[in-house]
Amino acid sequence: MNIYLFRYGFEVGKTIRYKIDTTGSFRLTGPAGEEHTPIDIGLVMSQTVESSDGDKGIVKVAIEKVKANCDIPKDKMPEVGSFYRMEMDALGNSRCLEGSQGWPGSEHSMMIFPKNEIEIGDTWVQKMEETSSQQVPFYNRFRLNGRDRRNTDLINFATEVYAGDPMNPKTKNVGKGSFTFNLVDKWIQNSDVRIKYEYVIPVPQRPDIILFGKTILNVDMERI
Repeated sequence: MNIYLFRYGFEVGKTIRYKIDTTGSFRLTGPAGEEHTPIDIGLVMSQTVESSDGDKGIVKVAIEKVKANCDIPKDKMPEVGSFYRMEMDALGNSRCLEGSQGWPGSEHSMMIFPKNEIEIGDTWVQKMEETSSQQVPFYNRFRLNGRDRRNTDLINFATEVYAGDPMNPKTKNVGKGSFTFNLVDKWIQNSDVRIKYEYVIPVPQRPDIILFGKTILNVDMERI
């Protein structure tokens, strides 16, 4: 059967752990030259369902281990022991209740499913959470590819990342990736995202100066 209704499951007390590797770089070019900040962060993160009423759950997301090989300022880095709590519904919509998300690219780690049943080949669009550093909102366009050939408990999805609403013909595709959903425990199994985004940064105090930014981001999340 190729028709599916996807929902997250909330088994109270269950903990799922992930290994997450984030690599890439930030480049900023202007009249003074180019600044280049490489990104190379490896961490272990856990998600624990603390409570649930069936339709929603309270999930604690904690950073357990961090290994970094880059020059990102310490206050911008995830810290071991840091955590946040989020309220999440069965579709994947969430809101932070306490703390803050703890690693670069965390907005690319979860999916939000449509309310209706979908079949192989169907697509839908998800607007990602905006951050203060973004010039425009990012969107994911997901596509249901079907069951994994090696493990039929897993469902594969493809995703395209857009800087702006993908319904606008002028919007640029800035990345792609994949997600795998586990039908047994109704949770994300793994994901990967590749982004290459170029943008212009105005300087309000100096309208004669324009800065050019370029972000390359690779986020690989694997259950352990």
